[in-house]
Amino acid sequence: MNVLITGMNGTVAPVVADVFRTHGYDVTAWDRSVVSTTDLALMEAFIDRVQPDLLLHIGMGSAEFAETLARLSFERNIPFLFTSTASVYADHQQGPHDPSIAPEAEDEYGFYKRTCERLIQAVNPDAYIVRIGWQIGQAAGSNNMIDYLERHAASGEIPASTNWYPSCAFLEDTAGTLYTLITSETPGLYLANGNRDHSFFDIATALNTLHGSKWSITEDNTITRDDRMRDDRVVLRPITERLSLPS
Repeated sequence: MNVLITGMNGTVAPVVADVFRTHGYDVTAWDRSVVSTTDLALMEAFIDRVQPDLLLHIGMGSAEFAETLARLSFERNIPFLFTSTASVYADHQQGPHDPSIAPEAEDEYGFYKRTCERLIQAVNPDAYIVRIGWQIGQAAGSNNMIDYLERHAASGEIPASTNWYPSCAFLEDTAGTLYTLITSETPGLYLANGNRDHSFFDIATALNTLHGSKWSITEDNTITRDDRMRDDRVVLRPITERLSLPS
């Protein structure tokens, strides 16, 4: 079994790849420095040579790249998964969000992901689209919550709002959920979030404890936002199982 994955130089994809390897899959990376993301003939040739059993588009790239991958997968009957984001919801849309709520983000990143979703659904009705939240890694160096805390700690205190409820999960748990969805569930839109009840201040404080209390976390309520997502079909380990937080 072989899975083709984009985004292997990013935050999520390498962890997802490790999960697939533990389940006996060979992993092929779509290396954009080697394989085109715009030349249709080259893209088709690469997919036909690799002959993946699954294709996961976790990386960035143009919305047209996402659309083409989804279409080529559908034409070849290859299950296709795209990782979207909780950022597709606009600031005025207060969570918890469920799959029936249409996202309205107009900022550059949120609108980009919304566009990807729309284009994918138009060419591949069998696509898996999974909206994920802010990922919690184990160290700095990638786009995850620990990296955010480390970078802000360099300037002193880290402000954290008790009025902001982020959608988030630990990277390893998100990776396991993505594997389960594409290998065990039917295609469709899914929301994957591991935070049910806790504010960013709660989470940052608990992470500080977990990492040796090396940061100065201060309460700052200038951000009022609820990004949480809820989807009863998705099994994702809650962050309370890894952090000292009430469940």
